[in-house]
Amino acid sequence: METNTQIIKKIAFATMEKFDNREINSVGSSRIRARWLINDWPEAEEYIIGKKYDVLVFQKVYWSAMMKAFEGIKILDLCDPDWLEGKPVFQYVDMADAIVTSTQALADYIKKLRPNALVKYIADRVYLPEATPVHTKHEGQLKKLVWFGYSHNVHYLTNTYDEIIKRGIELTAISNAPIEPPLMYRGKINIVNVVYNYDTVNREMVKADAVLMPEPSGDEKAKFKSNNKTVQAWALRMPVIKTPEDLDKFTNAEEREKEAEEKRQEVEKNWDSKLSVQEYRDLILEIKGRKTKNGTN
Repeated sequence: METNTQIIKKIAFATMEKFDNREINSVGSSRIRARWLINDWPEAEEYIIGKKYDVLVFQKVYWSAMMKAFEGIKILDLCDPDWLEGKPVFQYVDMADAIVTSTQALADYIKKLRPNALVKYIADRVYLPEATPVHTKHEGQLKKLVWFGYSHNVHYLTNTYDEIIKRGIELTAISNAPIEPPLMYRGKINIVNVVYNYDTVNREMVKADAVLMPEPSGDEKAKFKSNNKTVQAWALRMPVIKTPEDLDKFTNAEEREKEAEEKRQEVEKNWDSKLSVQEYRDLILEIKGRKTKNGTN
């Protein structure tokens, strides 16, 4: 019987970050769903023009000429409902050998419209060597929260402002652009803006007592979002606050410390990017088997 390494020899990720000529580490999905996996996958690398590969993963990349011309295994990796942005997602779904998604909701939606497609949910996970520094010990009352994300997602925070003001908590917002609360909250809530930089974001996060990450809601995209920010916070031993009840619970330092330790252990067990690598390997073997059975290999 052939082993993984005998079949999976040369894998490349064509990342959105590189395809769109973005600054390195400016596209979270390219880091989480490609670069972090490559770190633990000796046979994989970012796509290099002109090099031959057995497998090509299109990580949020819509590259028609390559999708049509590539003769190896083609996988489309989706982490957003890009059809809502007018992108021809299902044209690429039909050309790919398999579709990988960052949430089960995305997988279910694609499967509903393309019941014969091979669709696999592979979660957003964390490359633990980059989950540093961690919050070493939680002490004292909860006085400072931190939120991080793209500025266009700040509307998810609005429903939290009343509780933050009531408790006199300071909020740090780490984003690509300054965050301004709605007019009714200006002068009432203390928001410290920090420009997002991947090299410093973890150090900024662990200065706070907990991470504010309310569940996304109120728009069509919300139901497709992954929990990657929550998992990244847990990896840093940071409790995550989603509800007013969480605020009450994690006011106490002992509760924050207990949560921090439990969630860090959960990340090490269930959310290590090495697990995603294995799931990809298993999927490629499945595709290879199907191609062999159908005589298209």
